[in-house]
Amino acid sequence: MVFTSQEFDTTNLFIGNGTGELNSLNAVSLNSNTLSGLNTQLAPGNTTLLDSSLFKIDPLFPSEIVAFVGDPGNTIASARNIGTLNGTKTYNNSVGNTDTYDYFRLNLNTANSSLNVSLTGMTADADVDVLNHGGAIIASSTRGGAVDDSINLSALAAGDYYVRVRQYSGNTNYSLKLSNAQPNNLLTKDIDIETLNGTRTYSDSVGHNDTSDMYRFSLSSAASGFNVTLTGLGADADVRLVRDANNNGIVDAGEEISRSNNGSSHSEWIQASLAAGNYFVQVYQYSGNSNYDLSISTGDWYSSNLSDGGLIGEARFATADGHISRNEMISILRETKDYGSIDTNELTSLRKLLSGAGYMMPEYVRNLSNKVINSDPANPRSGIGNLYVGSSDTQMEKLIGKWFLGNDRPTASGTYNYASGSLFQNGISHTDVDQGIANNCYFLASLGVVALRTPTAISNMFTDNNDGTFTVRFFNNGVTDYVIVDRYLPTTSSGYFVYANEASGLTYNSSSNELWVALAEKAYAQINESGWIGQDNTNSYSGTDFGWPFNAIRQITGRNTDHNNVSTLSSIVNTWNAGQLVVLNSKVSTTNGVVENHSYVMTGYNSLTQNFTLYNPHGGFGSTITLSWNQVLNNFDTWDRTTA
Repeated sequence: MVFTSQEFDTTNLFIGNGTGELNSLNAVSLNSNTLSGLNTQLAPGNTTLLDSSLFKIDPLFPSEIVAFVGDPGNTIASARNIGTLNGTKTYNNSVGNTDTYDYFRLNLNTANSSLNVSLTGMTADADVDVLNHGGAIIASSTRGGAVDDSINLSALAAGDYYVRVRQYSGNTNYSLKLSNAQPNNLLTKDIDIETLNGTRTYSDSVGHNDTSDMYRFSLSSAASGFNVTLTGLGADADVRLVRDANNNGIVDAGEEISRSNNGSSHSEWIQASLAAGNYFVQVYQYSGNSNYDLSISTGDWYSSNLSDGGLIGEARFATADGHISRNEMISILRETKDYGSIDTNELTSLRKLLSGAGYMMPEYVRNLSNKVINSDPANPRSGIGNLYVGSSDTQMEKLIGKWFLGNDRPTASGTYNYASGSLFQNGISHTDVDQGIANNCYFLASLGVVALRTPTAISNMFTDNNDGTFTVRFFNNGVTDYVIVDRYLPTTSSGYFVYANEASGLTYNSSSNELWVALAEKAYAQINESGWIGQDNTNSYSGTDFGWPFNAIRQITGRNTDHNNVSTLSSIVNTWNAGQLVVLNSKVSTTNGVVENHSYVMTGYNSLTQNFTLYNPHGGFGSTITLSWNQVLNNFDTWDRTTA
């Protein structure tokens, strides 16, 4: 050891370089003794050089350089200059009422450098800042109490920087560690999970201004099924599992148990069999800035039943509140797109998730998920196809688009445009029904009669997804079925609606548009492709042309219906008076202003005059007509009704 020309006080301590040798220390006085040109070799564990309070080498971690220094300096001008940061350095000191600031100056000698700072070992509240060469704060860690503080930065320019430890309250010793390692090798309790038993989920982010998050946990007993997932990434982040065997707060050689670094924004997964003890899970930036979802588990239903780490993580995060929402299910489905195709583990896991955790989904989410994950007749008819092992990420996205985003729109006349307005305007009424060019009066009249007598059935038919889409409910033989539509509706070159709302005189960009009829009509055209509404099984407006109200009413409401010949006044009147839904269907040849081969909504009956009031679903002027019983007999040959 060589001592030359620097003064140390009794708090100075330098430890080891991995061989037990202190290559050079500079001193002119130490405990009032002047040393000059002294050469000494120390073996690890030696604590006898001059004064055991001054120098020692800890045999547990001899590679670490530690310095207990005198006052590092209370200002930038007097900051302790530690020179170029290369490796890991530790400084132990204190701040308090009489020494509120400690400044350390360091140099990063390459561009795109990393700087990791940890502040631990406190008994009162102290914080830490990183300042640039001009003294401006570029990062701070201000966790309350005696909790560990940490700063982890990347993409820093070469140059001088300052680290400032400052008192917040009380007096405390501290241990300050500085490192330029990537990933960060300083272990702090950023989040202290304490004893882990079961599954914990967290959402956070890593990036240039916070490259690393540390999660510390303890196992009270062995965990053979321990696993970690990292999902929801928008850039490249990785995860590793560490055990600090020597408790020095640094990731030393051999202390990393496992690491997952799949690249890009792909999900990460670690599985390990762990003994009881203390561990760290570290999420760290590889490139870019990214949010993330992290799950840490000793084992649960998901890791026992699913075989894809990304899906395990997404499912855990989604079900943390006991529910899987539509958006969460979309994220789960998209997780399988990570490597360009759906593999066996992913498809099997999706199906197990749907069957085993489907109860946590709203009914419509479970229904739509089944169409994506298992099958629906509309999938092959649309040209997309059902999902299978080897399905491409493109096919998965198309299935998501068809069933969850409503972007597989029906073939139509005109041009699709995004419709402004509201689902409902001033309540729900049969007069909202306004048939366009489609020959689907039976369906529009059915919507009208439901709106007239049971408007809540119409409001319950729709779920606003608050993203420009609506979930629409139908009934297939009494069992609910769902489809999602977006706000895009067919329009003319002048911007007027082609189908429902045609007679409104409003263009697609009018805020006065009431959309429920047009969206229900579009949804009916879409669900036609599933093959159960009794039409031509195409995703098209024309595919729903010509039908019967008794089918449509049953499919809209789930109620029982029947189809009858117009013969006796009493049968229609008694049905009407019983509160049932009634639609009349006209003959091929009509008089009295009645449109031939057309369905009308029965909206009223006057027992004194025996007059019927009917509504033409074409809407507009003259859509409401009044007919005597004889005129009904002359112009209508069948009628449809609900029977329960």
